Amino acid sequence: MRAANRAVNLVVVVAMHDAPAGRGWHSMWKDPVDRRSADRPAIIREEARVGSRSAGKEAHQAAQRERILAAAEKLLVTHGVEGSRLRDVAEAAGVSIGTVQHYFDTRDRLTAELFEWSSERRLSAWLAAAPEGTDPWTHLVALLNASLPEPLVWRSRVWIEFCAMARVDQLRRKLGRFYDAWRPPFRQAIEDGIATGVFHPTSPVEDIVDLFVILGDGASVAISLGAPGITAEHLQRVFLETARAVLGLDPALIDGGSVAVSDPAIPLGRLALG
Repeated sequence: MRAANRAVNLVVVVAMHDAPAGRGWHSMWKDPVDRRSADRPAIIREEARVGSRSAGKEAHQAAQRERILAAAEKLLVTHGVEGSRLRDVAEAAGVSIGTVQHYFDTRDRLTAELFEWSSERRLSAWLAAAPEGTDPWTHLVALLNASLPEPLVWRSRVWIEFCAMARVDQLRRKLGRFYDAWRPPFRQAIEDGIATGVFHPTSPVEDIVDLFVILGDGASVAISLGAPGITAEHLQRVFLETARAVLGLDPALIDGGSVAVSDPAIPLGRLALG
C-alpha cells in the first residue's frame, strides 16, 4: 500500500514539475477548455464566413431560377408550350441545359412551376395596383382596370396559354385556385360600397363577383386573339359601364362630390406585345 501511494505521489510531482510556469495541477486540466474559449472568436468568424457563402449561393440560385422562368415565359408567348424545349429555354436564359435540368428536370415540371410563378406575379401586381384605403368605387375601378395588365397583349397571351394547358388535372387545380384568389378583393369592395350606401346591387353579390372575374378572363382571350374592335379603351368603358349598372351606382351621389372618385385611365402606351 505504501508503495502504491509513493507511486501516485511521484506521478503528481512529475506532472506538477512539467506544468508551465505559474500554472498548477488544476490549470492543466482546464487547459483544453481554455483553448476552446480562446479559439471561440475564430470559430465565430469561420461560421460567419460559411453562412455568408451559403447565403450568397442561395441568392445566386434564386436569381438563376428566376432568369430561367422569365425566359420560359417569353418562349411560351412566342412559341407556345409544345414549341418550347428545355434547350431553347437554356439558350434564352443564357445558361446550360444542365443548369435548367438542375432546377426543372422535365418540361412538364418547368411548365407547372412557370404557371405558379407567373400567376402569382400577376396576382400580386393586380393587388398592388388597387391598394385599400380608398372609397369603394375608386377601389373597384382600380381592380377592374388592373384586370388588364401591362403589357396587355403579352399578359393576355400568357394567360390564354395557361388556360389551354389546364386540361391537365394538376394545372386545372392551380387555375381554380387562381380564380378563387380574384374573388375576395372584388367581394370586399362591393360589400364596403353597400355598407356606405354607395352601391345598391341589382343582383346577388356573388353573382356580380363572378361577372367581374369573367369579364377579366374574357378580355384576356379577346386581346390575345386580336378580336376586331377590341382595344383597352373599349374594354375599360365596358368594365365601368357594367359595374355602374350591376351595382346600382347613383350618378348624382358620385357627381355631387359625396364620394371622391376619378376613373383611373389605363396606360395605353404599352398595349403592343413586348
